[in-house]
Amino acid sequence: MKKGNVLSAVIGISILSLTGCGRGSGTEPTKEIVSISYMDLAEDNLAAEETWPDDAVSSESQNDTEEESELENGTVFDAEEELVPVDGTGSEAVSAMVTVPQLPGTGKGIDDFVPEGWALLDSVALDFNEDGIADHVGVLETGDEGSPRILFAIASDGTDQYHLDLQNSNLIRAGNEGGVYGDPYMPLTAEGTSFTTNAYGGSSWRWSEEYTYTYRDGGWWLTSSEDTYGYIFGCTTSYCKNDWESGVGIRKKRSSEFGDMEGEGDTEEYDVIYEMALDEPLTLEQAGWRYGFASDRVTDWETADITFGKGITLSRDQVMLPDEAYVNYCDEECMLYTFSDEDEVYHYLAMYRWRDRVLSVLVKEDAPIDYLTYYKGKIYYTTETKETVTYRMAPSGEEQDTQKEETVGMKLGRIEPDGTQKETIFEYRYPKAGQEVMEDQIPYLTLTYEISGDEIVLEVYIGEEPHPFYRMNIDGSGIEKIGEMPGAA
Repeated sequence: MKKGNVLSAVIGISILSLTGCGRGSGTEPTKEIVSISYMDLAEDNLAAEETWPDDAVSSESQNDTEEESELENGTVFDAEEELVPVDGTGSEAVSAMVTVPQLPGTGKGIDDFVPEGWALLDSVALDFNEDGIADHVGVLETGDEGSPRILFAIASDGTDQYHLDLQNSNLIRAGNEGGVYGDPYMPLTAEGTSFTTNAYGGSSWRWSEEYTYTYRDGGWWLTSSEDTYGYIFGCTTSYCKNDWESGVGIRKKRSSEFGDMEGEGDTEEYDVIYEMALDEPLTLEQAGWRYGFASDRVTDWETADITFGKGITLSRDQVMLPDEAYVNYCDEECMLYTFSDEDEVYHYLAMYRWRDRVLSVLVKEDAPIDYLTYYKGKIYYTTETKETVTYRMAPSGEEQDTQKEETVGMKLGRIEPDGTQKETIFEYRYPKAGQEVMEDQIPYLTLTYEISGDEIVLEVYIGEEPHPFYRMNIDGSGIEKIGEMPGAA
């Protein structure tokens, strides 16, 4: 398997991470319109993408997605305005800033809610407050592709006036957040008291998002989601649908080997299919914080204090601050990220809390830390088991014993948010790693997982070999194998 293929398969697992895998799906007419658009756009852009090598495509897909959080412009920002990097990525130097204004509280029509310097990109009419008068949901932009976009809703008050019902700048991707494909924005759709946001992007590997929000009991809730990821030639390798009305999430996955996909097209055949019980639905504000680009909208990273877990001794100069970090996880309470020392001997897990602006360095490992999640008061993360392995063949091909430090297994651990009660709740060890002398190289290993409904589903990726899926309780008990992805032919 090529490096690009490995990355693609792993990214395909990890991008669908908002509420397990994503959020969004609309009515049947909505899905029909969007799917037709996806296919048309894929064909239109195929020629341009042929100039992109597989490795570049696969690695850039990780930036295209992510997976990704959204809360409204609330606790982190000034009540009147929010400063946002123009590039919208958080990964490059910010060359300029754009002010996201507070929209007017009232107006005669939707145009009255468009601030100077902004334009109405899109809007839909729906009677979400059910008073018999059309209300509106819209999206505003400045025209700068790196500028954030504002999702907003206005409701009639029974007269000739409208009032602002919601404003959020985390939920709609900016024009440069679609990867090589370009602007990922797809039109809003609406039905009844619900509206759906749509996005599509990537490169040779494509993703799509449909997130549906419903007005209920005076507020907006994320009620359904549908995310896909797959190769441009019509082959979906990962499908995720969440329906909070029924409380059930559906996951479908299949091989991302090129030999299995090219010429195959989209079929109903998947290698692994399973369901997950969903937790309580998120409010639109919570969904905003959990969207993949929410932390990129933050510019006020004041750190009031830094604390350290047991056994961690670092000077403040050795700690990577949150504004310098690649964010692994973000929600309305905190963000999680990792960093390492200069020689990458030790790796650290850090938590930054929005409300008290305290940064806590909680975990120290001698192997990379990845896939961070904060779930019901505990932090979950993966790390590697490294050992010295003896190989029969040297890298030169000569038959002689040679030793090399290798990743021989993967672990899922968890801790309390104060860094205590560290424990390993799942561990996979590559079976052949126990041989005294290895004839073949140990394949690339990684561990991904999803937590929902007090259960964890894990996938152990094992290079070109078949890789298993497991289900277990959040404390690691009750583990069972639920499927297996085939290896390379």
